[in-house]
Amino acid sequence: MPLTDSQLTELYDKVTELHDKQALHENLMLYVRGADRHDRELIRSTYWEDSWDDHGSYVGSGHGWADEAVSYNDKVHSCNHHVSNVLCEIDGNQAKRESMFLVVVPQKEPDVTMFLGGRYRDLCEKRNGVWKILHRTCVWDWLDIKPINSDWDFTVPPVTHWGAWYPNDPIYLDWVKSLPTERSR
Repeated sequence: MPLTDSQLTELYDKVTELHDKQALHENLMLYVRGADRHDRELIRSTYWEDSWDDHGSYVGSGHGWADEAVSYNDKVHSCNHHVSNVLCEIDGNQAKRESMFLVVVPQKEPDVTMFLGGRYRDLCEKRNGVWKILHRTCVWDWLDIKPINSDWDFTVPPVTHWGAWYPNDPIYLDWVKSLPTERSR
């Protein structure tokens, strides 16, 4: 039996909502990749030019946050965001997106690892069919700092596929032909 016009409209609306939620999730995952690889342009691409960001220690434009985030290249060994519990509430061309994060940052000096937990409270906007961050507020929930205690030799060989900053990270290299590298620390 063919669908009625109202059923088709309802189906279209549901598919559009699913598409928008997937686009909002993809925007978040691109931000995280950019932050973890210190890829300035990728971070910038997730924010609108007129965006605003409040990371606590930084308050300013989203594009300015991209500059700030990559300024830590020489101060940290790596950066790993783990994002979950993503909830998007769409209202027309705006969406409230809440997501929980855990960021693990092994620092060079002092020789400690910071574990930061919180939530991104993002107001996202869709313009010309594209979702990006308009306003971000980091809601900080907890912090733990531990001395670095890593024995890579225990589990990981010294020559393998090691993470690195943009553009040298394996994610940016040929996915078939890239060769292992030596551990840098």
